[in-house]
Amino acid sequence: MKKLGSILAVAVMAFGLTAFVAENTANEFDFMSDLSSMLACEDCSQSSGEREDPVGTV
Repeated sequence: MKKLGSILAVAVMAFGLTAFVAENTANEFDFMSDLSSMLACEDCSQSSGEREDPVGTV
């Protein structure tokens, strides 16, 4: 019975570790997707064409 409990504990730990790694990997792929969409955006950072003077200059 003790051996069965040990095997079950190792199996549950392995399942939890696998789920943790899979969740973190999915988050990394979401970050890469966001990064590629930011790089592919053509007019995301363009302003209206008028440049403002920096603060403190005339």
